[in-house]
Amino acid sequence: MQLNYNTSHTDENYLGRVFLFAKRNYWIFILDFILILFLAVPPYSREENVLLLIMFAILFIRDFIILRISYKHLGKFIARGNNVLIGILRKSKFQDDIAEWLPDIELELKYKFGIPILFITSGPIVIFKQYPIGIWTIDKMKEFIDSFYDYKKEQALWKIYKGQE
Repeated sequence: MQLNYNTSHTDENYLGRVFLFAKRNYWIFILDFILILFLAVPPYSREENVLLLIMFAILFIRDFIILRISYKHLGKFIARGNNVLIGILRKSKFQDDIAEWLPDIELELKYKFGIPILFITSGPIVIFKQYPIGIWTIDKMKEFIDSFYDYKKEQALWKIYKGQE
């Protein structure tokens, strides 16, 4: 018995994750089109220049946040027996492999500002936070949590059964 999650090729690529996020959340990028329309219609008055600078600042902050939360990504989650191996991608390369004990690992879906975040914890310590970037959506997060707890339950039942022999 084992539980395997490995990223797809598109999700392994840093900019691929960002573009998947942009494709899924196109409404966030409406301000970009408005800015392009403003830039296409010169000459500008002083009020229009101030408005353009404010729009550029908002877009810069938005893009910084998106790139920041896309930087770290859950690359692999492999559970074999009671051992769990968690691989974390930084940009496009595997940097961290964290080995944990299955009974200590908990998965939880929390919301901050209406955004679902998957927390992987070991006791009180947060090992990793996965944001809905790339292929991760709220449905995928819920499915992942359900499959993890089904696996954890099977492992516990196997221990009970094995102990009765």
